[in-house]
Amino acid sequence: MQENQRVFENHQLRIEIIDDVLHAHYKAGIKLTLEDAKYLVSERIKLCQGKSYHFMIYDGGVVSMDRDARIYFSSEEGIKGILSAAFIESSVFSKMLINFFLKITTPKVKSKAFTNLEDAMEWIKGFK
Repeated sequence: MQENQRVFENHQLRIEIIDDVLHAHYKAGIKLTLEDAKYLVSERIKLCQGKSYHFMIYDGGVVSMDRDARIYFSSEEGIKGILSAAFIESSVFSKMLINFFLKITTPKVKSKAFTNLEDAMEWIKGFK
C-alpha cells in the first residue's frame, strides 16, 4: 500500500483512496442486500478514518440491489463522509438508468453518472 493510498477489498467491492478521492469498484455478478450495504458502508467509514471524500463509483456489473439496500445507501448513515458521488457506467444505457434513479431519489449529495472517467474526474475537481 502506498503512503497516499488506503484499501478495503472483499468479494463484492474494492474501495481505495487515491490522491484524496475515494474509488469504489463493484465486482461483476454481485447481488447487494441491506445487510451487504450496511457492512460495506461501515468498512468505507473505517477506511476514511473520519475524513470526507469525493466518491467515484465504478459499476463492474452489479446484478441486483434490493430496495432496502438502495434506501440505506442514500440515507444519512449511508452517505456519511461523502462530499459528492460520480458513477462511472460501462454503457450509455446504464448511465441513463443511474441518472433516472438520481432524479427520482433526490440524493443528499451532488451525484451524476458518466461513461467516461476523465469527465467524472473533471466534474469532481469542480468541487475541490
